[in-house]
Amino acid sequence: MEPQAADTRGTRFGLALRLAAPYLAVVVFWCLLHNAWLAIIGYHAQMLWWSRGTHPKLTTPRPTPTTLLILASVPAGPALGFLLPHIARTDIAAWLHDYHLTGPALVVMTFYFGLVHPILEQIHWAPLRERTPLAHLAFAGYHLLVLCSILSVPWLAVCFVVLGLASWLWTRMVRASGSLWLAIASQGAADLGIVLVAALGFME
Repeated sequence: MEPQAADTRGTRFGLALRLAAPYLAVVVFWCLLHNAWLAIIGYHAQMLWWSRGTHPKLTTPRPTPTTLLILASVPAGPALGFLLPHIARTDIAAWLHDYHLTGPALVVMTFYFGLVHPILEQIHWAPLRERTPLAHLAFAGYHLLVLCSILSVPWLAVCFVVLGLASWLWTRMVRASGSLWLAIASQGAADLGIVLVAALGFME
């Protein structure tokens, strides 16, 4: 018999806790302690806890036209590099420094966020997206807690729409291909491009 803790994942309470995982980490470690590393580690620790004993769809994807959606993620980094100096309401270098993302820490975060984070996030969020459409809103919403310290309300609204749409498209990609790898590649292309912009453009 599986432990009772594992059974919690199928309940409404378990679903709520899984949807709340990034919010708990971001509120405590990002908003209160201003530490990006503690925030992402706290988030990933929760994802690993909830995904224990599961079997994510890390199989070879079936050929599907949705593969082309990966190409739409590639411009995310360059687009951010162009827009950020114009839309940020605070100095980017100072903002990174406030959250302990300077020098070697930013370099390591670039590879960790771009290569490890997309795998863990897709393993965590893919089953939640299949259970409830609220997962799209929850995924998009937690990013706003991070971005509200640097973006104004109109741009936060744009980010919410873009992230919610990305979550919906990843669901389509997983269903069409029968695998998480296309969604992981799509998110990885976007995430890696975004952190590379930060590392190359604003590293001290």
